[in-house]
Amino acid sequence: MLQGQCLCGDVKFRITAPLTHASACHCDQCRQWSGHYWATGRTKQNDLVIENGSESIAWYPERHAERGFCVICGSSLFYRQIDAASEHVAVSLGAIKGDTGIELSRHIFVREKGDYYQLPAEAETYEGDDE
Repeated sequence: MLQGQCLCGDVKFRITAPLTHASACHCDQCRQWSGHYWATGRTKQNDLVIENGSESIAWYPERHAERGFCVICGSSLFYRQIDAASEHVAVSLGAIKGDTGIELSRHIFVREKGDYYQLPAEAETYEGDDE
């Protein structure tokens, strides 16, 4: 079981299953939202348990998805598709306390990556989403 929280500690959560699909997203929105590329792991929404501070999570809507963040400290925490058929949520790897048990396995939306950093030569990359 993994545990995580926002920067101020008001939002606390646990993940009851191993994370999968560890990705670094380089899209414009993720870079603007997080200040750099955004590293996430994926889990089923039922495996993400908000233990404290659910009232402090705001969801910023986009065309096909929404981004969850702490309204107190601004920590970027979650990303989920609005599509009712989607059962997954992406969780910020930086919000996990301790070891995550997963390594970045793909870099997505690299066509939008910033010009101020380079990708590792061995990185698995995708111009858009990997699915």
